[in-house]
Amino acid sequence: MAGDAPEVHAVKSGLAVFSRLFDHRAVIQGEARFFVEELQTRRRWAEVDQVRECGEILDRHCTTTLPGAATNLDNNLRTLDSTVLELTKLCDLILPDTIEPDVGETLPGRPQPGEDTEWDTFMAGIEQEKHQIDQLFEQEVEQFKIFLERHKS
Repeated sequence: MAGDAPEVHAVKSGLAVFSRLFDHRAVIQGEARFFVEELQTRRRWAEVDQVRECGEILDRHCTTTLPGAATNLDNNLRTLDSTVLELTKLCDLILPDTIEPDVGETLPGRPQPGEDTEWDTFMAGIEQEKHQIDQLFEQEVEQFKIFLERHKS
């Protein structure tokens, strides 16, 4: 600096003064750090509060709700057991030990294809209706395509 011209020294001094007056990056960085730390601290406390609330909810449910639900469940199971036993006794009174088929009565076997004409007729009607609906749908699709082509421009 001793060999510098006075103008150079004045420019360097002017730049130093300018940077001190107008370059606030250090201050801004410090403020930014402060706000980040403050937000992190508040966030930590908010998370602590949330964890505490969750713990209180769990304690409340474990101490009151769940035992009450377990008691209700036990009572309902006892009621259900007694009802099933009563119904079983009633069925035993009403129904005989064995059920014998009536004399001369034969139970029908499973129908073979083509034997159950009512069912076959019903299914044939369903297939016809399905085919008609498919044809109508295809016609509507074709008409819609024609409509779109006419109104395209």
